[in-house]
Amino acid sequence: MNALPPIIGDMAQTIATTTSTDVVMAGTSILSALSYCFSGVYRMSAKRDHTEPLVLDTLTIAEPSFKKSPVMSLIKRPYIQFAHDWNENSKQDIFTSQAERKLEALEKKKDVTAEEIAKLQTDLSNIPQSNFRRIAVDDVTPESLIRLLEENKTLLMISDEAGMLGNFSGRYSNNVPNIDLLLKCWNGETFISDRATRASIVLKKPYMSVCLACQPYVFDSMINNTAFRGSGLIARFLYCFPKSNIGTRKYDTQAVPRNSHRKLQKSDIQAVAG
Repeated sequence: MNALPPIIGDMAQTIATTTSTDVVMAGTSILSALSYCFSGVYRMSAKRDHTEPLVLDTLTIAEPSFKKSPVMSLIKRPYIQFAHDWNENSKQDIFTSQAERKLEALEKKKDVTAEEIAKLQTDLSNIPQSNFRRIAVDDVTPESLIRLLEENKTLLMISDEAGMLGNFSGRYSNNVPNIDLLLKCWNGETFISDRATRASIVLKKPYMSVCLACQPYVFDSMINNTAFRGSGLIARFLYCFPKSNIGTRKYDTQAVPRNSHRKLQKSDIQAVAG
């Protein structure tokens, strides 16, 4: 972990220690999750007419009992906590903004009845949290991903199971792959969704970092997926094969210090979440 900056390297080592796992699993996944903090903010420029995104997609492949879930949970924690805190602190502003939009719609009407005002009050009491911040996504469908990216611009797909990629390979669309948005999210390319049942959605610069773990059989199915291979999706992942320490693990290990994730949370995630 000497190749990583102090805070990141310390975090990877701490997670590996408390979970008694190979440090490369935590280190690789942290880099992927951290790339979310720079997506849509910076790009690398090799020359004037060529840039590359600061997006790193990773996939950790390990057998059951490698403790993938505890490792990914600790890495995900600061992002979940930040989104929760941001939403709590912004709740009043969000509700006010939603109420103002509804009131503006009523003001444009010539005649406003008491029934309409009563309905507005009822609607305001049941306002859905559609404008609340989301950072981490897990089991998401292509359709839901479009909506979430429209609202949040950037996302972090992070999970200890890569099975949700089956949603994009045609699980719910008669085996017709729907991976265009996954591909465009890597480079921030414009994505336009036209559906007969709703207005068009234009995502100008969608970005999503992908941080996943899976068992070997899931990895094998991905490698053998014609759509994934032919589209180049497989080539965009950095793969991690951690070593097993089953049989030599210790349970009574040092726990992650309380609130240790807040250093990373405040200094980096703020750049994207605003």
